Amino acid sequence: MFDVGKTTGHEACFVCQEKFCFADVDDCESGVETEMVFGLEHEGWQGIPHGGVAMTALLDLADHCWLRVRGTNLTYPLTIEWRFADVVTIGDKMHLRAIVKDDGTIILSMQRQGSEKIYLRAEVKVDVVSEKVDFSLPDPEELLQDGVKQQPLEVYDNCFVCGRKRQLPGLQRRFFKTVINPENHEGQDFSAVIVRFGGAGAGADLSASFQQAPNRLHPGVLAALLDELCGWSGVLAGDLYGYTVRFKLNINRLPEIGDEFFGFSPTPEVRGRGARKFYLPAGALYRQREDGSKEVFASASGQWLAREELRRQFDESHIKEDLRGIIF
Repeated sequence: MFDVGKTTGHEACFVCQEKFCFADVDDCESGVETEMVFGLEHEGWQGIPHGGVAMTALLDLADHCWLRVRGTNLTYPLTIEWRFADVVTIGDKMHLRAIVKDDGTIILSMQRQGSEKIYLRAEVKVDVVSEKVDFSLPDPEELLQDGVKQQPLEVYDNCFVCGRKRQLPGLQRRFFKTVINPENHEGQDFSAVIVRFGGAGAGADLSASFQQAPNRLHPGVLAALLDELCGWSGVLAGDLYGYTVRFKLNINRLPEIGDEFFGFSPTPEVRGRGARKFYLPAGALYRQREDGSKEVFASASGQWLAREELRRQFDESHIKEDLRGIIF
């Protein structure tokens, strides 16, 4: 057993230094393992842990695993394919494992105590070729200019990503619906969900609270932001609310503390009907360089199972607030 707070490269890590997910890790065959209990600090929606927190824990464990087995911290780019296959609630005790296969693939798993199902499983490919985003990304100035119609989305106050009144650390993000000007995008008029993170001042202070390596944002923050961003895109495709089933995440590099970046997810494709309706979102987190080109820090695509009862629950219990004065 070793103390994660003393692991090389994790001296500034909020997961390790704040014991946000787990305090120590054990060696196992070809990797490492640990346990955690989902608490209110991990909540996403009314007694349910945020999928982004689960991914954060496993991504942190993957770095500990790579360091123990290969002798170095993980390098980027990475591609991670996630699969959610069980239901968990706040209070559940979870077993986490990360192992390295002979071909260098890292297998991650998180399983609820007493369940035969694996709640979350992933395959991590290291140093892969970066994948291209197959949709147009607007310039940040286009999102920020006066006159752009943006509708703030509702929040759940204790959500790790969007909660604004948490008693515990969170990302405090506000997501917006917007309509992109077709004149700037080859005549394509489409709606999207957007988010903003980082920057100078308070943005840098918030980023610094969620580091992994010194001066580098934790990869789990990128996973959580994209999970929420893609999940919200369902409202653009028929007011759909759903649960993550599959999630492919590409991380090209970790932003530095103080980097400002934007998230963008266009209206997703919808398949199926009735109780078996899925939406297939994609999203990206990116910034604009000084030369005008765009750098994509991370991108994602996935499959969400839309559930009518989740939409009704949201309508009945989300935080009612005056959205008129909220600006992107």
